[in-house]
Amino acid sequence: MGSSDASFLTRYLPYLLRQADQTLSAPFHAVLNEYGVARSEWRVLAVLDELGEMPVVDLASAALSPQPTVTHAIRRLEKRGLITRTHGTSDKRQRFISITTTGAKLTATLIGEAEQLETELLGEAGDLSDLVNQLRALTEQVEATINSQTKESSRAG
Repeated sequence: MGSSDASFLTRYLPYLLRQADQTLSAPFHAVLNEYGVARSEWRVLAVLDELGEMPVVDLASAALSPQPTVTHAIRRLEKRGLITRTHGTSDKRQRFISITTTGAKLTATLIGEAEQLETELLGEAGDLSDLVNQLRALTEQVEATINSQTKESSRAG
């Protein structure tokens, strides 16, 4: 990736994606603070609202957070009555997490705030559906490559 016309960070895609994320997310993080919701809690609420009840391991993966972070968020959200934990029927050690009516109402409010901020911040950017589709495809491609490399290295080892 050697290029004389741009520094490493100005052309390194993971850095640029993180920079865009932080820039676009900052106003919404301020909204979350107003509602007393941590970012890790928000991701848990948004995933449960969209995907429904799920085990902690799946929730951590969908929330793009390490399991210990999600476990702490679950404890805080449960204390506030925003989610519930139930035991699995076949494996009592497994915990299923679901959003409560109160949690769903708060999440709907926060989604409305997020959508409004997104419209305000990106309204002048035009149609971004191609970018969204490219990012989804890129993520799928990278995941497939990583999975393929993992399988190859496990066979070699």
